[in-house]
Amino acid sequence: MMKEIDLILEKLTKDEKQLLKDTINHGFWGDADEEFLNDKGEVETDGCYGYCTNDAVKGKHFSGRKISGLFSSMYKKLCPNGVGEIISNCNDWWGDNSGDMLFIRIDYVKAFEDWVKEKK
Repeated sequence: MMKEIDLILEKLTKDEKQLLKDTINHGFWGDADEEFLNDKGEVETDGCYGYCTNDAVKGKHFSGRKISGLFSSMYKKLCPNGVGEIISNCNDWWGDNSGDMLFIRIDYVKAFEDWVKEKK
């Protein structure tokens, strides 16, 4: 599991990693079913934890436009078109422009939470 997490993390810049940590630390919303890619590149629905990206600002590392730019860059690397193998995203989750969501496939949540807790 950590091998897959490491492959994801090596694609991200230092700031993108910090933003992902801030999102996991401050944005937890709950569990849901969301679309992810399977090992054949096909879309499938799986359980996940959702994180409200608007709450990443509570980490106090970044603000406003910087956050938007970092998420955009991160999503291009991990989930083009919103769907990835481990991480997916949804713009305007509630349909009222109140927030976007980042989703982590349920089997990987603990590994990401452990990574966030690591002192590096």
